Amino acid sequence: MSRSGDARRSLVLDRAVHVASSTGLEGLSLGGLAEALQTSKSGIQTLFGTKQDLQLAIVEAAVGVFDRHVRQPAQSATDGLPRLRALLSGWFDYLEIFEGGCLFVAAASELDGRTGPVRDAIARAVENGYALLRREAELARRLGELPPDTDIEQLVFELHALLLQANHDRQLFGRGDAITRGCRAAERLLDRQ
Repeated sequence: MSRSGDARRSLVLDRAVHVASSTGLEGLSLGGLAEALQTSKSGIQTLFGTKQDLQLAIVEAAVGVFDRHVRQPAQSATDGLPRLRALLSGWFDYLEIFEGGCLFVAAASELDGRTGPVRDAIARAVENGYALLRREAELARRLGELPPDTDIEQLVFELHALLLQANHDRQLFGRGDAITRGCRAAERLLDRQ
């Protein structure tokens, strides 16, 4: 693809992630995206081929946004609990980036009972998020920042549940304080360990 084609693809993907966060990956159509971008459906097909290829590109783009806004900034924090807190802070902020909230939350609910490459890509992205939390929680335990008997899997489950609830309350109920409440709950959970 040419440099201008790459630039066009990036612009389309940026908008497509926002649209898919609201309509869902399955609800997103090539025609609907073309309409949102005021371009032709054939132009979208030229850039992505099939709807599945577009969906996979959207997942990859959302992973890139998560990486830039959550994982990379947290790397500057000290290992263990400070980095775990930085990850959570960035992750709560990430819930507000896309128009429809977290793309992974929406897509996981939409695709959890299905099979195929798009569902697998979402599952990998979600598991990678779990792995980030797990790695820093385990390190915090080894560093003595969390008690030695901390059940890491339970802690990660609860932290992830708070992220899901904050996204849910913000998106479904329009609760403007959902992110703040989620952050506070995560801090309390970590302070009680």
